[in-house]
Amino acid sequence: MNIEIKKALIEDASVITKIKIAAFNKEINTYLGRNGGPPGYDKVDSEIDIIKNFIAYKIIFNEKIIGSFFLIPLDDGKIRFEDFVIHPAYQGKGYGFQTLTLIEKEYPKVHEWFLSTPVFSIGNQHLYTKFGYKEISRNLDEVQYTKVIEHYC
Repeated sequence: MNIEIKKALIEDASVITKIKIAAFNKEINTYLGRNGGPPGYDKVDSEIDIIKNFIAYKIIFNEKIIGSFFLIPLDDGKIRFEDFVIHPAYQGKGYGFQTLTLIEKEYPKVHEWFLSTPVFSIGNQHLYTKFGYKEISRNLDEVQYTKVIEHYC
């Protein structure tokens, strides 16, 4: 069965926060031996701010929220993709790839996507590369990626 993406609502903030806690803590714990995530990942108020101020989405499977992400429009047909998480129980099943496909279909006029992931997140790096993202920079903490879409209109 396929997943779907829908705009996140304020009432989704608590569920999304729980998913972020589970996903980020699993990732950080696996590679660094501790819990953690981006600032505010474990705070419902932070998620409410994201839903209010950005283009926030929930990822749904069998009518259940299993993940989330948000978008930051940049200038001239460019978007930054942020906080992409899928609950650990649903990871490794192709839902990340499906989500990336759905979001590109949702925004056909976007010609360049940007995202980043921690250096230690080998699984994320594999997914983004498999989906056509190219590494553009790397430091001790993060790998930055871009994907340019060639539109043939």
